[in-house]
Amino acid sequence: MNCKEVTADMDFKNGKELLKLCESCDLPISQVMKQRECELGETSEEAVEARMNRVLEIMKESAHSPLAEPKKSMGGLIGGEAKLIHERRLAGKSMAGSVLSRAIAFSMAVLEVNSSMGLIVAAPTAGSS
Repeated sequence: MNCKEVTADMDFKNGKELLKLCESCDLPISQVMKQRECELGETSEEAVEARMNRVLEIMKESAHSPLAEPKKSMGGLIGGEAKLIHERRLAGKSMAGSVLSRAIAFSMAVLEVNSSMGLIVAAPTAGSS
């Protein structure tokens, strides 16, 4: 198999098949997925990387901006919780520990952006990630 050109063999069905493909091509998962994206999107590697960089920026913005400027939801029920959790963590008053509180603050921040009709990155996990 020519691993430089993505073929129908890139159409793996599960993790085991993906790992087998990585092994046979001597490539990391990231490179196999990038090649697969190029093929499926009929686009260049540069275009895929530019799109990934834009997605990363959106992810960072949605996780960080509400920590400084809370976003109120359309109905007003959500907004400001991420900043409060973040401030408690910084003050050493977290009940969940620093690492978990940071994750909670970021996830609440994304929730605030989403509920205020802001831009987030969605995944087929229905937001559970």
